[in-house]
Amino acid sequence: MNDQSLWNEFHDVDGENAQTVSRRWPKMSLKSRAAWDDADANWREGEFFKSLSLAAISEFESHAAPHCCQRNTVLFTENEEPSSFLFLLEGRVKLSLNSKTGGRFIIRFARPGEPLGLASAVSGLPYEMTAEAQFFCTITSLPRQSFLNFLTRYPSACLNAARELSLDHRRSCEHLHRLALISSAPRKLARLMIEWCADGESNRSDTRFHCSLTHQEIGEHIGASRETVTRALSDLKDQGLIEQHGAILVVPNRRILATFAGIG
Repeated sequence: MNDQSLWNEFHDVDGENAQTVSRRWPKMSLKSRAAWDDADANWREGEFFKSLSLAAISEFESHAAPHCCQRNTVLFTENEEPSSFLFLLEGRVKLSLNSKTGGRFIIRFARPGEPLGLASAVSGLPYEMTAEAQFFCTITSLPRQSFLNFLTRYPSACLNAARELSLDHRRSCEHLHRLALISSAPRKLARLMIEWCADGESNRSDTRFHCSLTHQEIGEHIGASRETVTRALSDLKDQGLIEQHGAILVVPNRRILATFAGIG
């Protein structure tokens, strides 16, 4: 059986079928439904569940079950027909465009509380990008038609889905701006780091965040080679715009780095 057939099986959340998926595709395994019960879970802060009634949340949960996937698990690929709606509960998922010659351009990383492939789930058109688990992840899935029926029954969920699509459009425009309208690699990198600062720890003097990406992966964010990223990082360090301590990157002054990146 090919991966597509296995993935089709995964969409059925029936317990017996979930066990079949776990046996035949070890990277996917059914997780305890207790994942839904954590009131402090990060995914609850996302746009999709905002202002949903208890009845709506309960119905969504009844149609979907949490599953675990290991690092590097491919959830869907470009040009694949959508048959389900995916939602990220834990971990991070890499969203990228890939060429037949092996080139890759990373669009962004999805975080807990974000739907995956929402535009395709709504429109029925093939996926526009590839989704791959960057770390160990927990996701939930329900058949596409069940998801569409859910949106029809709950207008607030439909509005939240529209808001998510709008956010995706905004993120895409920001990414295109960084890629196409900034010619300098150091400035592209500086702009990317300003975006990463939003997830960092800030105090009065600096902002620091953990970066687990290789220079090659950073280059796939900004459309640059690994060597160009290495030079750009050195340039930013030499100017005192960033500091690096192992996997920890420190931005001494976000305002100065933003000015260098042409923001504001």
